[in-house]
Amino acid sequence: MKKVLFLLIPAAILLSCKGKRTQSAADTGSATHSSSLSSKNLLPIYQGVWVKSDYIEKIKQSQSVLAAVDVVTGITGMQIDSGLLNADNLEVTVGWDNQNPGNVALTFKPGKNPAAVKFGEDELGYFIANGDTSLILYQVYNKQLFKTRYDRILPITPDRNLSDAINYAINKALIAGNYTLNSPANKVTFTNDGQVTGLAGVKKYFIENDLKPGPLNNLDLIIFDEFSSKKTVYSYLFKGNTLELYEAKPNASATLMVLGKLKYNLTRQ
Repeated sequence: MKKVLFLLIPAAILLSCKGKRTQSAADTGSATHSSSLSSKNLLPIYQGVWVKSDYIEKIKQSQSVLAAVDVVTGITGMQIDSGLLNADNLEVTVGWDNQNPGNVALTFKPGKNPAAVKFGEDELGYFIANGDTSLILYQVYNKQLFKTRYDRILPITPDRNLSDAINYAINKALIAGNYTLNSPANKVTFTNDGQVTGLAGVKKYFIENDLKPGPLNNLDLIIFDEFSSKKTVYSYLFKGNTLELYEAKPNASATLMVLGKLKYNLTRQ
């Protein structure tokens, strides 16, 4: 998700109900009575930055952000900051379709679903299983109930936002870890928060996640030192425990990205 804010399009509310959603139900977790659904009781549970579980899981399983485009529709992430509470209402920062930020009102009044309170026109609940807390977004579209699960990725901090959490979750699921660079032999580390060590002249990386169908969105891309004069773009490809980075450039008509020569061959440790 890029860090440029756009106005929330009203139509996105309708679009958020479309697409594939996690169907895991909240009844697998601990039961909660409506008398407990107050801001005082819920804020410690809801506090944090959350990212859509099935999106990150598909990236992890497929080793590709491009392959997970079909589950990015709707609210990809949400940032719930207890410091913004006003009476029983709290404005939640959300990210639609990985690109369009906006806000949804979280109101601490019981909903119809388990452990859920009002969240705009929908409901937001939670469940706890094996000590881990997840949020469940309940939405009704064409009289069908959809349940979307979110996992807490980062705590609320002044120096991080929703974009950072989505990037962090993608990095952790996809590429973060230690590698050996085959030629020349060297240890390379990609961190969860987008730092690189061991690649000469490279300090930061970003996994492109704005890959909805359109021009130049046909390859998985990693960008080194994006906001500098040393910016370089590669396409990444996993083959077993090997990560290959290829030079990638637009074709002559700027409609597709095309692979060039293999630049880095890294073996995951």
